[in-house]
Amino acid sequence: MTLQQMNYIMEIDHCGSMNKAAQSLFVSQSALSSAILEVEKELGITIFRRSNRGIALTEDGRELLNQIAPIVEQNRRLSRYYSQRQDTGRIHLSVSAQRYPFCTKAFVDYLNSLGQHPLQLSLKETDMAAVIADVAAGTSELGVIFISDRTEHYIIRSLEEKNLVFEPLITLHPHVFMRKGHPLALEASLTMDSLRSYPHVVFTQSESNLNYAEEAVYGSGIDFERIVYVSDRASIYNIMAHTDCVSTGSGVLPEGYADESLIAVPLEGACDMRLGTVHRRRHRLSEAERKFIEILRRTSAETE
Repeated sequence: MTLQQMNYIMEIDHCGSMNKAAQSLFVSQSALSSAILEVEKELGITIFRRSNRGIALTEDGRELLNQIAPIVEQNRRLSRYYSQRQDTGRIHLSVSAQRYPFCTKAFVDYLNSLGQHPLQLSLKETDMAAVIADVAAGTSELGVIFISDRTEHYIIRSLEEKNLVFEPLITLHPHVFMRKGHPLALEASLTMDSLRSYPHVVFTQSESNLNYAEEAVYGSGIDFERIVYVSDRASIYNIMAHTDCVSTGSGVLPEGYADESLIAVPLEGACDMRLGTVHRRRHRLSEAERKFIEILRRTSAETE
C-alpha cells in the first residue's frame, strides 16, 4: 500500500462519497475506485461499504484507518515543516524540552539575539516521553532532557530504538526546591531523610514510567507518603510557594523565570543529573541549533 493510497482512503472517509473525494483529490472516480480495490485485494479486506446513503467504513476499514491515520498526518506535518524551511533567509528552530525554566531562558536569550531577522521558532514544554516522541517524529528538531545514573540505561536504550542520540551538555547536582519560609530553608544542605515528612510535588507524565520522572529522586525507590501531582510549571511553583511541599531537580532558578519566593538547597546522596540534547541520528545541527545549545549550556550553568 502506498502513501497515495492511504491519502485516498482518508479523503473518502472524510467526504463520505467517492465522487466528492475524487473531486477533492483531482482524480477520476474510476481511478480512485481502482486504487481502493487494489488495496482491498492486497490486504484481503473490504474497506468501504456502499449504500443508498453513501459510503462508510467497514469494521476492517475502520481498523485500517486507525493504522494509517498517524502515518498520513506525520507525512503532512513533514511536508509543511520542510516547505516552510524553504523560506529564503528565515531562521528556523524547533525545540521540545522538559519543564525547566532555564530552557525557556535560553530560548528567550536566543530569540533576543536575532534582532529583526525573519524567523520561525517553536518551543514546547512537556514531559520526557513527549520530548522523545516529538524528536523521533520530526515535529521538533531538538529535544532537551535530563538523565541520571539510575535512568541512563533505560533512556539511552529507548533513544537507540527510535534512532535518536543523546548529547550531554552539563552535569548538575540535585537540589531541593522549597519556599523561602520553609522549615528547612535555612539548612546548608539536605538529606533524603530530612524530606520524608514533607509532601513531594512532581510532574505528571504521559507514560506511567518512573524512568521518565523529571524530579531528581522521584522513582528512585525513596518512599514518599504524600505526593502531589501537577501538569505544569506554574502550578508546581504556586504550590511550593504557598505550602511546605518540596520538589527536587537541577537547582537552576534563573532570575525572572521562576517564582522569586522559591530557593534551591543542595541535596546530599542523590545521583547527579546530566542535561543534554536529543536529535535524530545523522542529523547535522544547523547554525541556529548550535547557537541555542551554546546558550543553553551557559544558562544551565548559572546555579547561583
